[in-house]
Amino acid sequence: MPLYFSAHTTACLTKQALRKLMSEAMAAREVNVRRAVAGQLGGRMLLEVEAPDQETVEKWIKANRLNAEWVMRIDLDGEGGNVQDL
Repeated sequence: MPLYFSAHTTACLTKQALRKLMSEAMAAREVNVRRAVAGQLGGRMLLEVEAPDQETVEKWIKANRLNAEWVMRIDLDGEGGNVQDL
């Protein structure tokens, strides 16, 4: 299944509120949130999401009222010196 990254503005959320937001995202059924990371001081959250297509990701973001800055499909992944197609 295709992989996407999305960036979200979280503004002045407390650590507890960020934890709740991330937990709710990872419990999604419409998409598979593989990973969520957030920086409280930076006011940003990144999600790594598996979904059939970008439209599904964008609809899920809108339905959950997540403030998305961008959504990007991942075509190449580099790790440990190796780059591979996804």
